[in-house]
Amino acid sequence: MIRTTYKGRPLKVLAVRGNPHQRKLVINGRTISHGWQGDDVQALDWFRNVIDRIEDSGGAGMVAMLIPGQYTEAHWYEPGTVDINPARHATRPGGVCACTLCVIDDADGSRSRHMPLRPDACRFCHQVRDGHRHDVDFMNPHPYTEPTPSQRMGRQAAFDKVESRER
Repeated sequence: MIRTTYKGRPLKVLAVRGNPHQRKLVINGRTISHGWQGDDVQALDWFRNVIDRIEDSGGAGMVAMLIPGQYTEAHWYEPGTVDINPARHATRPGGVCACTLCVIDDADGSRSRHMPLRPDACRFCHQVRDGHRHDVDFMNPHPYTEPTPSQRMGRQAAFDKVESRER
């Protein structure tokens, strides 16, 4: 078993019970695979390779266009450094996801289906403190949590940019 952190992401590689040649892979508490073929070192190298590719592609919001696979979810990123849009895709704070599910061409020239979050929105979802429901996301029930400073700054910068365009 290996427990380590790579670029802010907690990683675990565990032997599968009853099958010593397979590994269970866990990143940020989320199980990625129950039957990965290989040893612990190979699994850790795979994690590092994927994380490096995500970072090199521009990170949250850009990864869906550049890397095939399911790397749009929040568990692939350092906790507290990304926002989650209503499609459950990770974005930079104040940014948008560039995948084909989230980006559309609107008549007014905007291209995003999901607007950036408010600066005071919950760290884990799009809800604000007043009226925050703990059970809206049945896969991840949580109380309102203050956004991190980087989330608040990114969201505020996006709002300032929108306000300057409207003037």
